[in-house]
Amino acid sequence: MKFLGIARTMIRYWHMAHDPRTPKAVRYLIYGGIAYTLAPIDLLPDWIPGIGLLDDAAVLPSIIAMSMIMIPQKVKDQHEAKEERGIAKKQAEGTQARLVDEKKAELPTTK
Repeated sequence: MKFLGIARTMIRYWHMAHDPRTPKAVRYLIYGGIAYTLAPIDLLPDWIPGIGLLDDAAVLPSIIAMSMIMIPQKVKDQHEAKEERGIAKKQAEGTQARLVDEKKAELPTTK
């Protein structure tokens, strides 16, 4: 279940970054972070004990934090509300489907 929460969050961040009201600098920051993470050349080589892998582990969280600071609050609020409505809608659909299944189970079978 944790994976689903992480996936939803990443999708929400993706939509926020591509909202027309979000500054283009945020998109460039995100793309640069992805490129740095995937690039075979690092600022600090991985063979340096302790520090080599630390830069890779610090880049992505730093970029996400800076991006979230740069995205306007109105955009964040709107996308969070949209996600909450989607979750509530899916829960309602699940409850309705469960009730239909229970009613079907209560009906007598005729043969």
